[in-house]
Amino acid sequence: MQKQGPLLAVRAFPDPAARPSRLPPVTQAVVSAALGLSFITGIAIWWWQVRQQTDVPAPAWYRPAVLVHGILFPVQCGIFGWLACQHFRISWELRANLVSGFLMEGVFLGLIISSVGLYYAGETEWRDHWILTHRILGVVLPVALAAHWMAGLRWAGKNSK
Repeated sequence: MQKQGPLLAVRAFPDPAARPSRLPPVTQAVVSAALGLSFITGIAIWWWQVRQQTDVPAPAWYRPAVLVHGILFPVQCGIFGWLACQHFRISWELRANLVSGFLMEGVFLGLIISSVGLYYAGETEWRDHWILTHRILGVVLPVALAAHWMAGLRWAGKNSK
């Protein structure tokens, strides 16, 4: 008889009432702060770019907003990796919030991919495509996050009884 290694061991199915896929408060705060700050700086950058005139210098806040927005990119890549290993995996096992979760995951991943496209885009027509994609997904992100959060509350309410 063969012994099963840790990778082949049968795990117990998580108890939905315990809400094992819920983000710990510290993680939730870090995710919220990173996404919120990224959203605010992104909107500020977009606002200036839309109204920018060639003969008017950028305001003092513009460069720091661009720097903060860019610095948040690797932070959010790390957050996405952590979520993929923890939150997504457990939620998949529970079959919890799959539609809103896939929407959230798609928007988040799309923002990461479009960021890479913006960083490495050389030709103007490709850069314009990445900018538009990034802006659309950036506006959709808070809506997707709110939908996912509400779906989580509804799911938790159904499974706590």
